[in-house]
Amino acid sequence: MEKITIKINGKDIEAVKDQSVLEVARENGIAIPALCAHPEIETRAGSCRVCLVEVSQNGRTRLVTSCNYPVRGGLEVRTDTDLVRRIRKGVVELLLSRTPDSPVIQKLARENGIEESRFFVDEGEHYRNRCIACSLCTQVCEEVVGVSAISMLDRGRDKAPGTPYLKPSQACIGCGACAYACPTEAIPMIDEGETRKIWGKEFKMVTCSVCGKPYIPEAQVDWIVKTTGKDRAFFDKCPDHR
Repeated sequence: MEKITIKINGKDIEAVKDQSVLEVARENGIAIPALCAHPEIETRAGSCRVCLVEVSQNGRTRLVTSCNYPVRGGLEVRTDTDLVRRIRKGVVELLLSRTPDSPVIQKLARENGIEESRFFVDEGEHYRNRCIACSLCTQVCEEVVGVSAISMLDRGRDKAPGTPYLKPSQACIGCGACAYACPTEAIPMIDEGETRKIWGKEFKMVTCSVCGKPYIPEAQVDWIVKTTGKDRAFFDKCPDHR
């Protein structure tokens, strides 16, 4: 790993070449707000745009998304300039107009001095939810889980994740990785007794032989056994009692 030196807010910081600006900043206790960045996802799209910073290198200054911008020697990063604050505020206002009921976006808006969005807020039921269309859930399903049960559907304001034709997916294993990864808790997942409901489908849960707690869908166990060859008996006990 090649070590380099960059500046963040005027401070010299050692980093590994090709780390993202966001990773380096967080490792050094420098706060940059971000929603759609996830440590398990390599191909970050910077969809939410909240993590914008100002960078300068080779005489050129511009705004970039810090979650997917690689660091190079001599890079200078500024995380809290007037331009950054102004553009980020506009981005958050747009997110607030799309998801006015999201506690996460409401909190981010307050932190950026926003009481209400200047932009049009659709009052329709479809938009009164928490999804910011960042596509992190679909990336996790494809890159981490490996089943690709959901994808981004439609365009513009209608863009949102879903199963093919909005029907229960035969590929979904009910693992809930999409719901756990969602930065705004927009994906409903309901566990009731030995049943999990997600994406319009019900999954029977495996219960721990020691404590009796339902903890993993049978479909997920089937998937793991099939793809890894792991002994099914391994899942007789939950992680707390193995």
